[in-house]
Amino acid sequence: MPNLIWPRALSSDVGATGLIGRTVHWLGVSLAIVLLLTAAGFAVDGWSTSLATKLAVAAIATALGARAVRYLLAKE
Repeated sequence: MPNLIWPRALSSDVGATGLIGRTVHWLGVSLAIVLLLTAAGFAVDGWSTSLATKLAVAAIATALGARAVRYLLAKE
């Protein structure tokens, strides 16, 4: 059965585009974490539930988009 979460083994030799892909991936994950923490802050304080929901959706989309860039550029 193929591993759907991490389909290929990590390689230390991915080239320049692979390094760019990995960098963009981790920057996107960092941005997603910031968006998620901001959304949680808005939800807990009760300022804006709709904005918190939109930020949470943006965090998920950012994390998935960053992973897609890693798949495309680093081929992993």
